[in-house]
Amino acid sequence: MSEVQSLVPQAKAGRSHVSSLSVIKQQMALSQSVIPAVIGEYYSYASVITYERPLYALMKCKSNKSRMIREASDLGSELNAFFQFDEDLPRILSVNEASALGLLEDADLSGHSNDIWFAPTDLSVEQFMNLRDSRIPAELARACQNFLIDRETATELFEGLVVAFMTDNGKYGMFAVEEITSFSIMIEACHVLL
Repeated sequence: MSEVQSLVPQAKAGRSHVSSLSVIKQQMALSQSVIPAVIGEYYSYASVITYERPLYALMKCKSNKSRMIREASDLGSELNAFFQFDEDLPRILSVNEASALGLLEDADLSGHSNDIWFAPTDLSVEQFMNLRDSRIPAELARACQNFLIDRETATELFEGLVVAFMTDNGKYGMFAVEEITSFSIMIEACHVLL
């Protein structure tokens, strides 16, 4: 497949879908620097989380959001979550939960100071995409707060699931699980720092 073909959205289950390969190529072009989210700025993106890059950092869209465990100390308070691949159903966990379970090996979490909570939603992927594409920070935060009444520090993932999340430092967002393989999870996501 040529590079141009891989960047063309592919049809999947009746919705627009970008291939994992094209997202990985886009991520390679993103900065590895820690570029914090800016208050009020709305971020909308696709990301591929891999077994080698299981950390999820909710930063500015110029910065790569999937990171290696050895980068934990560099991410500090921007580090938000960990994707686990070692079970029948993969899951997302807060960094604190992953650390307590021994999943972060010897990662230095000395600069990590926030927590994150998750809640599966009853939104379809299409409903999520409409909410995401509206780009209204207050609407996204309100929807997250409604779903996060029963919040968890870990959530099992499957294709088609839409997950809401909220951090204790004011980030609100959602992601839709587009594709799961044994070594990667592709998500469509959005978040805002209020």
